[in-house]
Amino acid sequence: MVKTFRFDNVADEFCSNTYVVGEKGGPCIVIDLGTTSNKIVDYIKENFTTCNGVLITHGHWDHIRGLNNFFKVFNCTLFIDEQDAECLINSRLNCSETMEGKGKVNIEPYRLEDEDEIRFENHLGFKVIETPFHTKGSVCFLCEKEHCLFTGDTLFKGSIGRSDLPHSQVSMQVSSLEKLKKLDPNLIIYPGHGDCTTLENELKNNIYLK
Repeated sequence: MVKTFRFDNVADEFCSNTYVVGEKGGPCIVIDLGTTSNKIVDYIKENFTTCNGVLITHGHWDHIRGLNNFFKVFNCTLFIDEQDAECLINSRLNCSETMEGKGKVNIEPYRLEDEDEIRFENHLGFKVIETPFHTKGSVCFLCEKEHCLFTGDTLFKGSIGRSDLPHSQVSMQVSSLEKLKKLDPNLIIYPGHGDCTTLENELKNNIYLK
């Protein structure tokens, strides 16, 4: 089961989609945490026994700003690619430099590498697919059990993430997208912003995948 939280219309903070993955009555996994709202914490408390981990697709502030609050409630592991780990504590790289107080996450993460397999006690597994260009450490998480791919800001419905930010790596854009084109076209795509889609739909209609 994948529960989607969208915050497109939140006026006071720009934040990413957040996903809660797991079977109700057991533990869950969270993917990206870009909001400081208690809505996700309350949802987990009402429907799951605990949270076993938080997976971060990349280190921009709109995907990590809720972590400090979340980890006051849940004692679990934070996962982020090794190339984006510095974003947690570097406000220039995580694009919060212009914010009052500047954004930092005071949590030591587990650092991921390409093709790592993350396994949890609820039989959920995620494969790490490094897709650098939006940031150097951008990744997608492939979940075979749910037959889906969490793409962060690598791939959106009809578009892709920008590559002109301080931690971007535009030279890797083509090779990163080629990785996704080789995956099962029936995968459900859960992006960092906007609506979900399928890889088949994006292969047909997304100009960046043609």
